[in-house]
Amino acid sequence: MSSTLRGPARIMILSVLLGTGASAQLMATPGATAAQPLLSGFNLQGLTFHSASSTVTLDVVGGLVVGVLTQTDSIEGLARGIGAGWGLEAANLPKLQQSLSDPKLLTAARQGFVDVTDEGATDLIALKVTGDASAPRYLGYVAMKVWPDSAFPPAWAVTGSAEAPNVLRIFSDFQCPYCKLMWDKAMPAWRKASGTYRVVHYEFPLSFHRNALGAAEASECALAQGKFWPFADQLFANAATWTPLNPKDAPGRYSVYARAAGLDTAAFKTCLGQRTFKTSVDAQYRVGLSLGVQGTPTVFLNGMKLTDYGDMQEFARIRAVTTARPGAASVIEERLRLFR
Repeated sequence: MSSTLRGPARIMILSVLLGTGASAQLMATPGATAAQPLLSGFNLQGLTFHSASSTVTLDVVGGLVVGVLTQTDSIEGLARGIGAGWGLEAANLPKLQQSLSDPKLLTAARQGFVDVTDEGATDLIALKVTGDASAPRYLGYVAMKVWPDSAFPPAWAVTGSAEAPNVLRIFSDFQCPYCKLMWDKAMPAWRKASGTYRVVHYEFPLSFHRNALGAAEASECALAQGKFWPFADQLFANAATWTPLNPKDAPGRYSVYARAAGLDTAAFKTCLGQRTFKTSVDAQYRVGLSLGVQGTPTVFLNGMKLTDYGDMQEFARIRAVTTARPGAASVIEERLRLFR
């Protein structure tokens, strides 16, 4: 049974990432990863690098590196493999070695653990130590984080074909200006390409937007009548009107938008007045937090978090590794069995 890295040990790993110039070498080409200075002195055979006491193996899917497995009998070898996966600057290797040598971390690794490496939960790390104290053997793995469908809330606010090969899952706030920008610029193309993208919307109202929670609940009331998308269109189209209002005055505007979206306004007002879907909105928000959602909009493509939803190269890379067979999720999960 593997453990989850928590407390001081996890903080230590996070500090290494944040303070040593790591630049997300994962999702690069094998050639780019092989050129990492930390792998100099290794001999390459296929996708595996060999030294006297270490092997570093690249997991490649769709032509891109999705994980890096290190097997070694030295902390230096472990640090080199992990650092190569992270794109670590060679000058920072000693700091990573020092962190990986921490007794608390090594004690946790005796059980084996798997956890995300960053607060945004985009990458993961797995460590395991075997052998006795005089001759330890270290196993390390860094990889992309691919969330399974089961990690997300139920998909109710959905558009696009159920057979679409790509699923976009969006955590959004109706009062967020960046969400409106996404809705105006990117969303029309995604919705039009219904055979390519299935789009799922989740509520993530930010606490400092005073009307965001009420708008989220209103959209859930529209969803209950099968009118989420036209109502959401109304909310974003009229954002300049309702977002500055006192929260007690906003429901009157929501009713106007409900009528324009074709809802039964009497039922809508009852739903909104009774706060029928507050629990649902709260649940979606909590799940978002568990997935590393920190702001809006946050977009996942096929279970992988996008750093920039407007970056078509990133879209292409994620589609390549998630639609390949076997895909990144299954390749990474197979590796993680070594740590459990």
